[in-house]
Amino acid sequence: MSDNPKWQVARLDDIERRGRDIPVREHLGIHAFGINAYTPGEDGTLINEHDESGSGQEELYIVLDGKATFEVDGETVDAPAGTFVFVPPESRRKATGDGTVLALGATPGEAYQALDWGEAWPFHRESLTAYGEQRYAEALEAVRGGLEHMPDHPGFHYNYACFATLAGDTGDETFDHLRRSVELFPPFREQARRDDDFAAARDDPRFEEALR
Repeated sequence: MSDNPKWQVARLDDIERRGRDIPVREHLGIHAFGINAYTPGEDGTLINEHDESGSGQEELYIVLDGKATFEVDGETVDAPAGTFVFVPPESRRKATGDGTVLALGATPGEAYQALDWGEAWPFHRESLTAYGEQRYAEALEAVRGGLEHMPDHPGFHYNYACFATLAGDTGDETFDHLRRSVELFPPFREQARRDDDFAAARDDPRFEEALR
């Protein structure tokens, strides 16, 4: 890899993996847009099922090698190496296969602001796995563990509020974490207003109070 201070070159194998994830953006120090690569899990999962209604991000997936099968809004797409799959925010998507997928994303009309996970990654990964399987109480426990190690990480505070709401806990502590997440990372303010994870809390006056 080049260590030129103005530009960089890296190969996938140069980047230390986080499980099956390859943190391209953090490795290269990119701040203008989101970009990461993914390899398959033991069950063949490349992209966990999700949408980006909360963030408003458009996402472009590029199959770098091998092959993948995408499912977008219930439609199946075979994607060999060299395939581009563009997905708008509201569409549900997932992908399985035996290749490597590069994902790029950003929200139209908004400056991209990066949120690095770094040493917080092990807790984040554990919580997202439980979240993806709708084990919200377990996802919340993983976030609590993360906050013990990194009490000022905005992502942990935001996810605490999300997972607690999904687990049926809309006590004051949940909104305190939401408020703290916005203080630490202002883009969470608008993301929370769009995020379906807060559907059960959005009519509570404490929700908007936390976003002020």
